Amino acid sequence: MTNFLYRFAAQLIFERPISRKTVGELMERLQKNGEQLHSRFAQLPENDYNRRVLSHIIGIERWGQRRLAVLLGESLLLDEYDSYRPAREVPVAELAQLFAETRHKTLEIAHELEQSKKKFSKVPHNQYGELTVRGWLNYLNVHAMGESYKVKK
Repeated sequence: MTNFLYRFAAQLIFERPISRKTVGELMERLQKNGEQLHSRFAQLPENDYNRRVLSHIIGIERWGQRRLAVLLGESLLLDEYDSYRPAREVPVAELAQLFAETRHKTLEIAHELEQSKKKFSKVPHNQYGELTVRGWLNYLNVHAMGESYKVKK
């Protein structure tokens, strides 16, 4: 029952709101929000809590990139995000820069997917089930934006 609820929620939260958006439009949103987040993150005070939140956001984004890479021919790894997460000792300023670089890489992958002439299937999310390319891009955006509200100024 829980899996069904998560999958249903994924359709409502990640897929349906962007069903008429193009990958290009989602890339614009990712870029704009990424720039805003980087600017906010670069001004955060140094503390363990902020490092933990930022490393989580980066880890999830890198993990999502790996899932999107499956659509470009990489093998599917049914792993967790932990191995993609930067160490919690990395300073906040460095994490802010890592976030900017990570978001840039997400945009590169999205661009490559957009330019590809392939018909893409879906790639599984561990919790939310099968997501489309657009669903994944929306998920990464929604996740980063939502988690960013947890940082302490």
